[in-house]
Amino acid sequence: MNKRFSAIRDSLKNTEFFFIGVLAFVILSIAGSLMIYIPSISSDIREHAEREMNDAVISNSSAVGSYFSNKILLLNAASSQFSEIDITDMEKVLETVRGIQENSSFRHVGFTGMDGVTVSSTGSVENTSNRQFVQAGLSGNFNVSPHVTCDFDHKYTDMFTVPVFDASGNIIGALTGDSSEFSLVDYMLLDVGGSFNCFFIFDSVGDVVYNTPGNEVGIGSADNLLSLIDSDVDSKDVEYLLNSLNRRTFKRLEIRGREYMASFIEVFNSEWTFVAIVPSDEAFIAFRNILTLTAILVVIVTLLQLTALVIVTVRIGIVKSDVEKLIGDSEQMFYVDSITGGDTIERFRENYSVVRTNTAANHAIMALDVDRFKAVNDMFGYEGGNDIIRTISGIIERSIGKNDFYARGGGDLFYICAEFGDKSELTDLAERIMSDVDYQITDVKLNLSIGIYIIDDPHLRSRVAADRADMARDSVKNTKSSSCAFFDSSMLERIRREKRIEDIMEDSLALGEFNVYLQPKYSLGEKNEVVGAEALVRWKHDGKLIPPGDFIPLFERNGFVTKLDFYMFEEVCKLQKKYISMGFDPKVISVNMSRLHINRVGFVDELVAICEKYEIDTKYIEIEITESAAYENMESLRDIFREIKSKGFHVSIDDFGTGYSSLNMLKDLPVDVIKIDRSFLTEQADESENASIVIACLVMLATNLNIHTICEGIETRVQADLLTKLGCEMAQGFFFARPMPVPDYEKLTYGLEGK
Repeated sequence: MNKRFSAIRDSLKNTEFFFIGVLAFVILSIAGSLMIYIPSISSDIREHAEREMNDAVISNSSAVGSYFSNKILLLNAASSQFSEIDITDMEKVLETVRGIQENSSFRHVGFTGMDGVTVSSTGSVENTSNRQFVQAGLSGNFNVSPHVTCDFDHKYTDMFTVPVFDASGNIIGALTGDSSEFSLVDYMLLDVGGSFNCFFIFDSVGDVVYNTPGNEVGIGSADNLLSLIDSDVDSKDVEYLLNSLNRRTFKRLEIRGREYMASFIEVFNSEWTFVAIVPSDEAFIAFRNILTLTAILVVIVTLLQLTALVIVTVRIGIVKSDVEKLIGDSEQMFYVDSITGGDTIERFRENYSVVRTNTAANHAIMALDVDRFKAVNDMFGYEGGNDIIRTISGIIERSIGKNDFYARGGGDLFYICAEFGDKSELTDLAERIMSDVDYQITDVKLNLSIGIYIIDDPHLRSRVAADRADMARDSVKNTKSSSCAFFDSSMLERIRREKRIEDIMEDSLALGEFNVYLQPKYSLGEKNEVVGAEALVRWKHDGKLIPPGDFIPLFERNGFVTKLDFYMFEEVCKLQKKYISMGFDPKVISVNMSRLHINRVGFVDELVAICEKYEIDTKYIEIEITESAAYENMESLRDIFREIKSKGFHVSIDDFGTGYSSLNMLKDLPVDVIKIDRSFLTEQADESENASIVIACLVMLATNLNIHTICEGIETRVQADLLTKLGCEMAQGFFFARPMPVPDYEKLTYGLEGK
């Protein structure tokens, strides 16, 4: 043991000597490097500062020059309009200058003829030939005149002038436009030496045109920059002095006894000069600080690196232990479901890859989920929903065989890999799970959808096998009771068929292949007359009708139904417009709207805009939304219904009575009509049946709430008579009339023949 401790001490001592040696070497290296580095970099720092200042000036002058150039270009482009009009026609000239002013950023615009008479966008006409900027334009020059007093509101403005040419290239006048006085403060200019208040623009004689106020140089718009730079400027050639500044070059200047650093560059067609002037003692201070900070940081970073090296060496064992623990925790998160405590889908896939190589046994993938589980979450909250998921997980675990395994795929979806000998064993397993869920979960009625795929290809990956189980599950989803189904090849064909439909749906909509069919609604009682209709879509492609059941569910899933809904709505608006123009008071037509519109911003405004397009009153349209939309978001549905009602539309609920919250909907939703679902009526309906009693209660309740009632799917006289006796106001169905083309509906309702 002593020898071990001695070895440890020797090792620690050697390590200590090693780090001391490394530290001494690093410190000496830094000191030697700084002795060489600091003198050599000083000149580089100065050159870098000058380059930075020049770059900032170039960038800023470009931004400023673009402002003035764009103004001139805009005015010049507009000047071409005068070559196309009679400039002796004052009214036409006035109309043109006003059009230019309204479509530009100029405060006022004026056209001056060669006689010096200016027509302004304000409507005034006066002789302005004495104005310098007008003379410049009439002489064929493009001109900017800063600090011009506006004749109309006496504000200081910048005046822009361009010559106007006729089609032959002859000058026929000048076009002027004034803008609010340009200010360097309004531009996000790159700073120089940490300062923004150091910029100036002066003209060809050295007069300051623009300056940043509060600048340290103390130069204002009344100063001549050249006089400040050289007090003897009056006795010299101004152009020579300007050239001596060597634009795009860094210069040291003395102004009022103080040294400044300046950078010059031409701006706006070389007529003006843009300059930045910064005190010399401030121009390089930031870069000198960089040098000092660099040296300090080099030392600090080196020391920190040495310290970190020691700490890392001492703690490497602890870190290794922590990493191993983290790996274990990561495996736990990756393979253990956070809600059920069972396997995750990743573990399921790994187990599947082992099982599929076992060709001695038959295996199947089962996909299971709860229909409309969102309603469960809304009822019990997310934690309550998680409790139900955990209960279902426990039921599955107790139901499957010893060689089976399962996992939660996300949400309320589970996958099971089951070994079986006979196909009936899989059905028994599914029914056992459904029965146990009914027995153990009593707070809410849950409907399970279970899809089963018998693995017939050992090379099939888990994702593909699960997808096929999902296809079978989707085939029994929302069937109002727990159901299971086996995958078959026809489901793959359905997927292919849906893909073909998706490939042509956009073109079919553009080609008008979707047609409006109308199913009349009849009043119940003595008259039995048409009181309205429901618009239904029919798709005719290549001369054949595609059944709605083949494309409507698909369009609901891929979202295309929203486009189709608006198309149908617009077609109905066209029909109602037609009937109004023929002198009829149109009967209300209801248009189905998908639940996907509920959360769509501007949905109701789009409906109103279409009605306004065809100049029809919204009272001729009924918006029909299925009761199942309440499962998505009851609060949003209530807001949408209120907005629809506020715009004057009628509102109806389709398939009423099929959900859990029908009565709650009547309490919360502002509706005009409820459409009682056909499932309440048998073929030979009887007044004593429970469903008939429910209808009677619904009708009475709706009547007390001033809500109209209609029953759909009426196929027999017995059903129609019973509904009349129960007090239902309207009905539709094959007994009265099937969905029909528009001409047939027009003949039936309005007596129109072939129109």
